[in-house]
Amino acid sequence: MPNPLNLTGLRFGRWAVGKRVGTQNGQSTWLCKCDCGTEKVIRSNSLVRNRSNSCGCLKLQFFIENNTSHKLSHHPLYKTWMNMKSRCYNPNTKYYESYGGRGIRICEEWKYDFKAFYDWSMGNGWEGTLSIDRKQVNGNYEPGNCRWVTQMKQQNNRRINRFIEFQGEERTLMEWSREFGIKYATLSARLKYGWDIERALFTPVGDKS
Repeated sequence: MPNPLNLTGLRFGRWAVGKRVGTQNGQSTWLCKCDCGTEKVIRSNSLVRNRSNSCGCLKLQFFIENNTSHKLSHHPLYKTWMNMKSRCYNPNTKYYESYGGRGIRICEEWKYDFKAFYDWSMGNGWEGTLSIDRKQVNGNYEPGNCRWVTQMKQQNNRRINRFIEFQGEERTLMEWSREFGIKYATLSARLKYGWDIERALFTPVGDKS
């Protein structure tokens, strides 16, 4: 059997190839680092055959540079879209572990095409006072799992559920508790004492600073 091709130190697009880490389906796998800082294990054939040029940031840059003709970059939805992408794909953001770190992604239809997201939103009841909501808290951002909601949503359940808006999404207190791995009683008590939702979710238990 011939020796595997040594790709250590080579560059493919934005990938800088590091050490060989194993084999998958007969192909050597390599630990690669993207220019944006993201690391990923990639197979040899994906690199040498130009199937992978970056972690996805290259496509995002291409989109931004070539698809701003929609003249919508100042629309409120554009910020919602960018925040959604940041939560799912930027490991350097504060909220990544609760979204991208848990495997939550954005469908291909929306990921690189703001206009597609905009068109869906306009056709599905978006208004400036609404927030994007995933029906299944562990599901992806995609048309079948997203909706636009208000603070008046499910008014009949208000007696037993408290809805909190955070990072452009609306959840019950129990859903935020499960999503961020903090006890419901702790979260409820913090909010009762006047903490804002960000501080209540991210302050380690026992830290009262």
